[in-house]
Amino acid sequence: MEKTPDSLQTIVFDFDGTLADSAQCGVIATTEAFKSHGLPVPKDKDITDLMGIPIETSFKTLGADILNDQQFNELLSSFREIYKSNSESSIVLFPGIYEMLDTIKKDQKNVAIVSSKKTEVLKKNCKQLKIDHFIDVFIGSDLVQLHKPAPEGLHLALKLINNSDLAKAIYIGDATVDIMMGTSAGVKTCAVLWGAHSEEELLNSNPTYIAPDVFTLENILKLTN
Repeated sequence: MEKTPDSLQTIVFDFDGTLADSAQCGVIATTEAFKSHGLPVPKDKDITDLMGIPIETSFKTLGADILNDQQFNELLSSFREIYKSNSESSIVLFPGIYEMLDTIKKDQKNVAIVSSKKTEVLKKNCKQLKIDHFIDVFIGSDLVQLHKPAPEGLHLALKLINNSDLAKAIYIGDATVDIMMGTSAGVKTCAVLWGAHSEEELLNSNPTYIAPDVFTLENILKLTN
């Protein structure tokens, strides 16, 4: 692992499993949607393992590839409706995240989120959690052609923030696709251990840093003395 960075200016986060615990909401929505469309229900772990990937891709991996195009689009619509109805009660910030974001903004850093959610859903979730005012740029799956682990979303975020110095940027996520995206984009990466993937899985993706807890992440970002 490298030493902590000296002058980070842009901090980019994944959302699900990194800033917010949305696993329960994702499992509920996927399970109910698959049931309602007569599909075998995936195991909870299989659902959470793929949460970093847009549902247009992950659902086919989970068994929805047997549906025709119309049926598949109806499945996606069902998922989104169920997810929306459960989001307020089932999505919460991980402990310490709000305070960390507050400190980052007080340090006058640029903050962005690159997520596999649709952009409007991402913004609504952040508003619900009262963190939207900390975020300068929101990038959802609908704003890019190539999704994680491709670097397009991260490159777009950096462009909108007007940061061309990759050495001063970091991407933080809980899944191997997050680390792969950050590496492909040419920025530093930090894998957090409170989300979807295990430490072993994340280490195999060669992150620049590992954060087992928010306090460690704050140290990596030089938010604590």
